[in-house]
Amino acid sequence: MRRFLSLIAVPILLAGCGSNESKTAETSSGEVVPASIQTVQPIEAPVYFEATGTVKARLNAILSSKVMARVSGVSVREGDQVKAGQTLVILDSRELSAAVEVARANLSASNVGVDNARTAHDMEVKTSAARISQAQAAVAQSRAALSAAQSRLDLALAGPRIQEKTQAHLAVEQAESSLKLAKVQLDRISNLVSQGAMPQKNLDVAQNAYDVALAQRDTAVQAEKMAQEGSRSEDIRAAREGVAQAQAAVKQAESNLAQAKAAALQSRVRAEEIRAAQAQVDQSAAALRSSEVSLGYASIQAPFDGWITQRAVDPGAMATAGSPLLTIEGGELRLEAVVPESVLPHVRLGDQVDVKLDALGNMVCKAAVAEIVPQGDMSTHSFVVKLTLPRTPGVKSGMFGRAAFLTGKESRIEVPAGSAWEREGLHYVFAVNREGVARLRIVTLGDSDGSKVVVLSGLSAGERIVTGDRSKVVDGVKVVSK
Repeated sequence: MRRFLSLIAVPILLAGCGSNESKTAETSSGEVVPASIQTVQPIEAPVYFEATGTVKARLNAILSSKVMARVSGVSVREGDQVKAGQTLVILDSRELSAAVEVARANLSASNVGVDNARTAHDMEVKTSAARISQAQAAVAQSRAALSAAQSRLDLALAGPRIQEKTQAHLAVEQAESSLKLAKVQLDRISNLVSQGAMPQKNLDVAQNAYDVALAQRDTAVQAEKMAQEGSRSEDIRAAREGVAQAQAAVKQAESNLAQAKAAALQSRVRAEEIRAAQAQVDQSAAALRSSEVSLGYASIQAPFDGWITQRAVDPGAMATAGSPLLTIEGGELRLEAVVPESVLPHVRLGDQVDVKLDALGNMVCKAAVAEIVPQGDMSTHSFVVKLTLPRTPGVKSGMFGRAAFLTGKESRIEVPAGSAWEREGLHYVFAVNREGVARLRIVTLGDSDGSKVVVLSGLSAGERIVTGDRSKVVDGVKVVSK
């Protein structure tokens, strides 16, 4: 639109000032003015897209409390530099400390419960083992007694054997022989004593030996009679009663063993009590850890190196869970620029981009593309590109900045900045035609770097213009190159 208005204004402006310029040309007819003349040539120049954005810190955190407590102290203010782990806010921790002590006491009680359960289990195991061993010994003993009683019953029912009868008869004969020998010895010593040839004590010894032999003979005779007669009914009945008693003793011993083994199952109950007590210990330990973590919330530390940007609490205030206390920023500063999706293909991580911050004037710094946010704005189809700024004095978060992203190259015309001038809102240059006559030319200018200015329209490649000092150059004058 501006270019269109400029073209419309050309004949109007020339018509308005044609008489003056014609007069000047007429008064200067035949005069040749030396001037610096330059041929306009197109150049390949980079094309940039200027994206605007805001300076922000890489790290940003709003510190809040996780518990409700009164604020005891705040050690920082806005603008203070802090280190990671530095204590910033302290809360009243008396209730939290009491909760920790209660949890520790519960844990100690739970440990005592585990020890008691283990002791009871060990005692039950040992007692059960002793009872089982004793019952097993009683079973073995009663079974042995039953075998012995059964053997006695079998002997009673079978009666004496032939060998036993023969042995009993031989014992009687042996006893008779010993009695006869004792009788002969007694009679001989008796005669000698009566004659005074031997003392009385020898007679007493002989009499005693005789009495013993007589008793042994009578015992052997009785034993032979019993062997001949066989077992009596009373003996058989007694042997049977012994077997019955032994069988009852075996059953009782086996019952006692079964009871001992059943009682041993109580140890399983004790083992379950140990597991329950251990679970109580684990629960108490978890409660202690939880209370200790809650106690740690009474001291709020800086999560990273940075600086305080906002303080929202003072000592004495009540901090509630989730309520903001401090805002901290850290890490390098970044310019978060917004670029359209058409520019995004030209942006790569690590690219160096020229950045200007309005608050710092015309200073240009190089910033590296550190992050490209993958999710764009669906309404504007734009994306956020984060550029890491170099450490520069005066740069603060929240500043407005501009980033120039290289999007390609274009062919354009650049002229020295001093060759064009502005009058009544329009820009002019002196174009030199083939005859060497300087003519006013309205041009549309673009960006300028101070020494060069881009000509968007009004000049073509190959045309010549006056550069440098143009104080003596007027429209229609003939110029020659210096």
